[in-house]
Amino acid sequence: MFEFPGVPVSRFELIADELAERGWSVQPQLLPADLVQALASECHALWQQSDLTPAAIGRGPEQTVVPRIRGDYTRWLDDCPPCAANSAYLRLMDELRHVLNRSLFLGLDSFETHYALYPPGAGYQRHLDRFQDSPLRSVSVVAYLNQQWQPGDGGELRLHLAAGTHDVAPRAGTVAVFTSADIEHEVLAAGKERASLAGWFRRRPDNPLLR
Repeated sequence: MFEFPGVPVSRFELIADELAERGWSVQPQLLPADLVQALASECHALWQQSDLTPAAIGRGPEQTVVPRIRGDYTRWLDDCPPCAANSAYLRLMDELRHVLNRSLFLGLDSFETHYALYPPGAGYQRHLDRFQDSPLRSVSVVAYLNQQWQPGDGGELRLHLAAGTHDVAPRAGTVAVFTSADIEHEVLAAGKERASLAGWFRRRPDNPLLR
């Protein structure tokens, strides 16, 4: 099996330091180029095969698809056919989880993630990632797969911070990490297809009935 290059642990430690200091971190070119290309190919193949589905808002039986609020198409990685690129990405996220737990004592127990493709003109209005009825999502991770992304293409992740807004261009290899309960964010409309992996580190529930 082909082995993708790893990520120096110092990059993960920098993420931990910035999360502790300000609650967010953006790391350009964190993911190896070969891995980004393979993940992008997987995402676009799913899109071309109509294997991505319209994303919903809400939780449980109240979930509904509202394109004017959220316009991406998604598929969870654990529901995708096995492939080396997906496995390599999950291994990197597990390494990051261990660094965050060791540095910040967060008690992160698992990671969930999905491909997200935004067609031209689609976006996602301002929101928090943590559900109101469940505190388990602790740290959000967004990895971008868009090669040759240019200024003016749109699709920025806009973080709403105490000091103002901060926009993150969805360039290939960039990874944004932020606390799920504290940082509101949105996805600005893009002028062309925008691909990413959106995921969340979850902590173990104190109450086993709380999911």
